[in-house]
Amino acid sequence: MKNLLTLTFLLIGLTSYSQSISLEDWNNDGILECVKYSDNGSKLEEGYILNGKYHGKWTTYDDYGNIKVIANFNNGKRDGLWKFYNDSGKVTHKVTYVDNRRTSASITRYFE
Repeated sequence: MKNLLTLTFLLIGLTSYSQSISLEDWNNDGILECVKYSDNGSKLEEGYILNGKYHGKWTTYDDYGNIKVIANFNNGKRDGLWKFYNDSGKVTHKVTYVDNRRTSASITRYFE
């Protein structure tokens, strides 16, 4: 019951502001593939949900479909390498998490 309530609140939050969400359990393994769209139909986020929590790889996009962040979660906790991208599609920051704690971070600067 707790997982159902968590998922319900997550879905309410994700579908706010005229956004839509698609949830599919393709393998019937309890891991939902989640895709969130803006009101104009562009993809905002995609990833996986397990037990009402972010799980695995999550990708966030800007209004033009460019990748802004690739993140990793393990049952709702930040875990693994996160990459942040600029408007040109180049990596600007890398942050590594282990069990929701930042263990390393780096920044990359580009010069013209």
